[in-house]
This record gives sequence, C-alpha cells and structure tokens, in this order.
Amino acid sequence: MKLKKIPYGLSDFKRIKTENWYYIDKTKYIEEVENESSFLFFLRPRRFGKSLVLNMLLAYYDIYYKSQFNDIFKDTYILDNPTEEKSRYYCMKFDFSAVDVTDYKNSFKHNLFETIKEFIGKYKIDFDIQDYKNPIDALNTIFNICKRFSYPIYIFIDEYDNFVNKLFVSSLNDYKGLVTDREAFYKEFFTMLKVGTSDNDSAIRKMFITGVSPLALFDVTSGNNIGSNVSS
Repeated sequence: MKLKKIPYGLSDFKRIKTENWYYIDKTKYIEEVENESSFLFFLRPRRFGKSLVLNMLLAYYDIYYKSQFNDIFKDTYILDNPTEEKSRYYCMKFDFSAVDVTDYKNSFKHNLFETIKEFIGKYKIDFDIQDYKNPIDALNTIFNICKRFSYPIYIFIDEYDNFVNKLFVSSLNDYKGLVTDREAFYKEFFTMLKVGTSDNDSAIRKMFITGVSPLALFDVTSGNNIGSNVSS
C-alpha cells in the first residue's frame, strides 16, 4: 500500500482528502460550530491550521460540492453523522492574506472584486459586475439578489487581519484611516456584512472568520458587532 504523504503547509482540504495525504479527522467539531453563534471569529496564532479548518467547513457546507460530498468526506466522522445543514449554502470566501500592504486600498478592492467574480461564476448568478466601480456596492446588490431568490449565503474570511496588522506596524495613521475612520473602507466592508444579516429573510445566514489578533476586530466593532469570538 502506498504510504500517505504529510500535508505540511497544505490547507486544501479537498485535495488532502481525495489524494494520498494524512488527515487527522476534525469533522466532529462541525456539530460544535453549529451550536455556537451564527457569526464566528476563530483566532489562533499562525501555523495552527486555521485555513485548513475553514476549508473543511467550506467543503462541508457548500452546495457546489454536494455531488462530491461522499468522496471528500470519506473516512470521517461527519460522513456517518451529517447535520441537517450540510451542502445547503452558497459560500463566499475571502482571503485577505493576498492583499498587498504596499498598495492596500487598490489591492483590497481588487480582492473583493475577484471574490465576487468567483462567486457569481461558480453559482451562475445573473449579475454584471462591470456596472460597479465600488465592490461594496456590488456586494450589497449580490446580497439582495440572493435574498430575492432565497439563496442562503455562508461567508468565510481567511486571515481577516493579515494586511491590517502589517499596516499597523508600518503606519499607524494608515491603519486608523483604513479601520477606524468614519468612512474607512475596511470598516465599510464589515458594515456591509452586518447589513446583509439584518433584515427578514436576509441572505447571509452564517459567517466564519479566521485571524491572528483581536485588534482589528475591536476596531471594527461599531461596524460589525454581531460576531462571537470562539478562540478560547
């Protein structure tokens, strides 16, 4: 029998489970996640496997992977003990580790646009992103479309504080301008997520956000005060 490989530095859950890699089963914690708040912040130091946990949850909840569910989750606890919420969400994943701190404003906006493009392409949503110059406005429209058609959204954000922590170290003024000012773009993004949860039959049903530090979380609290920190 071919020896399994050790997935050091690999956070692609689907690849780990469908190729010949070791995986320590953590799917039993899915039930515990569902018993917590619907909007969660999961903070841990770097290299603690946060991205792998996030990608495991995404593969479990994403309706896009429904037909592949048994292959992805073979030999896991959750395959034999699924919850009612498996494979029922339209998942939107942001990864802020890709934001370039040397050009953070443009890079952050580009990151949001690329995530929106990936979302509408994956689920074949009729939406022309070329009509928008501001990704926050585009997100608002996406959430309204999904609300209209009863598409439940699960928001995933990996390394939510990656580039803002770097900015905090290099330029405190730029950090404050991005996070704490009244019209701060980063804060505006989290405000829009809160708006997406605040109406009857809102599109956003769940959020799972990873990061290292609670600093940015505290600074955007007035813009997004609905999340629970499950880091303890």
